[in-house]
Amino acid sequence: MPKIAKERTEENQRRIEAAALELFTRQGFHGTNNREIAQKVGVSTGTIYTYFPGKEAIFASLARQYRSHMEEALRQYARNLKDPPLSREGIGKLAAAIRSAMYRDQESFLMILSDVIEFRNRHFLEVFHDVPRQLRLALGPLLDAAKKQPGWRGEDPAFVLASAYVYFFTYFLMERHMQGEQHLGLPDDQATDRFIDLLLHGLRRPAKAAPLQNSQPKNREYFARQQVLHQADRDRIDYLRFLSGRLWNLPPDAPPRDGNGDRPPKRPILFLPEIPKEQIDPNQLRIEEAALELFTKQGFHGTNIRDIAKKAGVSQGAIYTYYSGKEAIFAGLVRSYRHSMRKFLERVFATLPDPFSHRGLRFFAMAMRSMVYDDAEYWLLMYIDVIEFRNRHFLRAFHDVPEQFRRLLAPAIDKVKKEPGWRGQDPALAMAMIYFYFHTYFVIERLMHGSRHLGVSDGEAVERFIDILLHGLVQPSPSETRTRRAGPAARQTHY
Repeated sequence: MPKIAKERTEENQRRIEAAALELFTRQGFHGTNNREIAQKVGVSTGTIYTYFPGKEAIFASLARQYRSHMEEALRQYARNLKDPPLSREGIGKLAAAIRSAMYRDQESFLMILSDVIEFRNRHFLEVFHDVPRQLRLALGPLLDAAKKQPGWRGEDPAFVLASAYVYFFTYFLMERHMQGEQHLGLPDDQATDRFIDLLLHGLRRPAKAAPLQNSQPKNREYFARQQVLHQADRDRIDYLRFLSGRLWNLPPDAPPRDGNGDRPPKRPILFLPEIPKEQIDPNQLRIEEAALELFTKQGFHGTNIRDIAKKAGVSQGAIYTYYSGKEAIFAGLVRSYRHSMRKFLERVFATLPDPFSHRGLRFFAMAMRSMVYDDAEYWLLMYIDVIEFRNRHFLRAFHDVPEQFRRLLAPAIDKVKKEPGWRGQDPALAMAMIYFYFHTYFVIERLMHGSRHLGVSDGEAVERFIDILLHGLVQPSPSETRTRRAGPAARQTHY
């Protein structure tokens, strides 16, 4: 092909891809058609097929480019890294690299969310495949050297760095695309520094410096024993989920009480029931069920009222009996899910006498697993909201998360601060970071089809996380202890 013709072809492909990218990341893949792409470029629809066999081919081409950008960002981070990767400075540089990539290539991360919703992460699957192995290839001897740093407790450095890598991915995604606006209540540099503190030194000071339990090969048996406890926790969580469902206001068979906690007078057996305002008609449930399935497979703009009516087995007119339009259905689903999730978390924390113990953190991790594995649609709705509504409907969900946990943890906060060995981290902030640490792991496993993306099973990953969270990776030196007491201003991370 002559050089000029080749350049013209490449330029036309770039223009088509740019137009498609803007539409895909604003109204979803299924909500975009080739006619709209052609109109945005200023060409005929037929011209699109001169360069791409179909719409998905454009999406796949964009995905390849952005995967390449992400891989290059990781290589660039590795080339520029002079500090030990699991030192305070090394983890800070990892956070800075992810932040830079997120803010520089904003659309690539929206493409990942679109791929999760509409292709079950088919095009970005490799991004989160065996992340520790990717880091070992990129950093090699630097990771091995981490084990030799003073005070190291023995956890696999690649596992820890991979968990930090995906945590920062979620953190900056929330700040940039979910309008988090300091969702941890702190500027980026301080929020990063607090999380690094949590990783390095944990929540509690151990009685003596000892290697982490899971660093020893013999402890495979330990992980197997923990599975029994995990299953017991899951059984309890299933019951809490049952009680938190949208149609339950009280535990089964529990009679209502008045505002003073007293039982009301008994009614005669033959009485006319009062229909609650929130009572849902069976047709409304079918409409919401149909809409939820369609929204979470083909996006909001890719779904129309006719599709919902057909799937629900009702007329289009019947839908308008309950909702003013399609967005009202979406908003109703979000409200119902958020209400149930809030009730679920309230019950989870009410069940925990000590949320920062090993048992408490394990139970909380299993609750997070249930929230993601058993209610994946909730998170898919959130991703749809990010892409197609700029997070309008979930905006408050991630506003000052520590304050939300402060209310949930109220009785435990003052108590834990006074406990011997507590390292001084604000308990509400610590729980918010732990929430996102667990959340990130389970979201990648369930929604992004991570398939042991940290190289171990869920149970083993949770036990490793808990050991890190409780006791940290390294025994702090006297000088670092003094720096920690001096406050975050003494050691800010710069971006």
